[in-house]
Amino acid sequence: MKRFPWLFTLLWLLILVVMLSAGFWQLNRAEEKRLMAKRMSAGQTAVPTSAKDWAQLQAFDQVMITGHFQPQQFLLSNQIVDGQVGFFVFTAFTTVNQLHLLVNRGWVATADAEIQVTDHEVQLTGLVADWPRPGIQLGEQILTEQQQQVVTYLPPDLTRQWLQDQLCQPAACEVLSQVMKLSPEAPLGFVRKWQAPVMTPAKHQAYAVQWFSMSAVLLLVWLIFIRKHYAGKD
Repeated sequence: MKRFPWLFTLLWLLILVVMLSAGFWQLNRAEEKRLMAKRMSAGQTAVPTSAKDWAQLQAFDQVMITGHFQPQQFLLSNQIVDGQVGFFVFTAFTTVNQLHLLVNRGWVATADAEIQVTDHEVQLTGLVADWPRPGIQLGEQILTEQQQQVVTYLPPDLTRQWLQDQLCQPAACEVLSQVMKLSPEAPLGFVRKWQAPVMTPAKHQAYAVQWFSMSAVLLLVWLIFIRKHYAGKD
């Protein structure tokens, strides 16, 4: 009697698990995009007053905050708008509830643009966004003591610690792990053309169908192989 093809089966099972996981991941992404589109179309504006409130928010949720800008600013380089390379301006902001976060005030073409802002109390609206991630991370980012810095990326832990050192002395304070994209209608900003994710829920679902279809084909291949394996002569 022929031995069971364990090596082939284990390899087949590994590939099958990867393909099924990809299919379910696409379905999860489709649901996330559907909920995101629903929240954006609802037009509801949250007013978070604590770190717990912020933790319950997701990317592209609309929020309103009250507080004042701080002098600490980062110009994030290599940002493309309308085919032109420039900088996103991230400015530290302290809410009336003593929460600290970075506000993306928009895009400027040059690092010497006038980006200073007063520290008067203001009320801002915008979109919740995840911490900015670099497209390509080249080398280690070093933050200096300067209040205005040009950076290629913003390491989350390093940047938040730097902001805590700048804003929270002598007492401890909370620096949020999310940022806010200033709405195009809000004052004190620059070029703002925020875009929702390009891939729609239907596109994710189509990819999921493809992964599940390929998984079914892979199962059929395995069944045919096993049948021929045992049907052959000993």
